Amino acid sequence: MNPKPAQYYLNRSKGEYEWMESRLSHYVSKMTGSEWDVVLDFGCGPGDVTKNILLSHCPNLTKIIAVDIQPDLVNFAKETFGHERIEYMILDITENTPPQWGKMFDKVFAFFSFHYVKDFIKFMKILRGVLKPGGYFLSLGLASAPHFSTWLEMSKTEEWKEYFIGIEKYIPATYMSKDFCTEFKKLSDECGFVPIAVTSSVVPITFDSEKQVMDFYVSVLPEDNVKQLKLENFDKFLEDYRRVLNKYGLTYNADGTVTTQTTLLEICLQSTNSTN
Repeated sequence: MNPKPAQYYLNRSKGEYEWMESRLSHYVSKMTGSEWDVVLDFGCGPGDVTKNILLSHCPNLTKIIAVDIQPDLVNFAKETFGHERIEYMILDITENTPPQWGKMFDKVFAFFSFHYVKDFIKFMKILRGVLKPGGYFLSLGLASAPHFSTWLEMSKTEEWKEYFIGIEKYIPATYMSKDFCTEFKKLSDECGFVPIAVTSSVVPITFDSEKQVMDFYVSVLPEDNVKQLKLENFDKFLEDYRRVLNKYGLTYNADGTVTTQTTLLEICLQSTNSTN
């Protein structure tokens, strides 16, 4: 992600928050176990979801450890969404999982961050390592979205391809797979989890204005690509970025709002009772 925490946070759609609230309530109500939960928030971003949504939906919560690999995001989260029961950390758990975290967490949550995972088997092993037996993993986020198609198309144009070199690493497997849900259910079972739900659905997400939708989609552009853009080219880039985005599911409504067709993914797994 392009680490513009305030821009990302301020331009998220209300509909996205409402969807997370609804689905989190649905799944947490089905989770049983510890009376005093210690929770991991994987890829916490700017901290808004951690504090404003996750904290209030975990009634038995003792502590949330919220991690992200982007220092700017974590620092913003500490300053803007701090709380006595939340500890924000700059950490990539796929590369450096603290040894003291073994079988520590009752639940692991991921909100719009799971699509960044590339090595699913490695990630599942890490989950098994940090979750208590019978613990839960819940991911609510993207399977497919207009900006992934936009990035790939712009990477093939003469004018912009040099700025999208390596963009494939930011395109999630959930977008590329023809049947991700079936494949992931099988993998989760093989890795020691009971798949409670692995489903995707197309959800219309509405933004208040064209400016909001564009500011949001600019905020998620990968930093290592965006920083190469020359300032004098930026307006032309935004014009083309908007034009291509429009091809992939943006609808301009009569009231000035803009609706995107986004495929959202719900994954809920329970670790088996084995302590291995």
